[in-house]
Amino acid sequence: MEKLTKCSVCGGALAEVTERKRAKYRDQFVEVETRLFRCEACKEGFVTPQQMRTHAREVKNEVRRLHGLLSPERIVKIREKLGITQEALEEALGTGPKMVVRWESGKVIQSRGHDTVLRLLEREPGILKSLKQIQQLRTAEKMQYCEPNGMIALRA
Repeated sequence: MEKLTKCSVCGGALAEVTERKRAKYRDQFVEVETRLFRCEACKEGFVTPQQMRTHAREVKNEVRRLHGLLSPERIVKIREKLGITQEALEEALGTGPKMVVRWESGKVIQSRGHDTVLRLLEREPGILKSLKQIQQLRTAEKMQYCEPNGMIALRA
């Protein structure tokens, strides 16, 4: 981790501290423990890029807890229990590319609907087969409206 030693405002010594900070994610306010460097002389605060990433992840984790959503670690466990890749789970859930990667890394909070389906998959792994069948049907239905060149056909 990057280590700051000198205050860029007054030149004083910096100490790494943990402080309770109020933060906002979308329209939700939460309080989280945050690591930062504080000048012992002028009390100015500084954060490294890594500290900022950690803070952002902690804010999202607190929002998840507040709304009763699965943690990133639990999402990983569910997917691993199913024995599938992140891409396979994205396809089964009908999400965009790299969405499961973002949920599992803590960068993005999953919707309540996706959270519910993940919990169902945790309880009843056989549901995965049904989700895959639904996605296949959706693709087939979509193809009814496309021309061979991939363009959408407008029916008169």
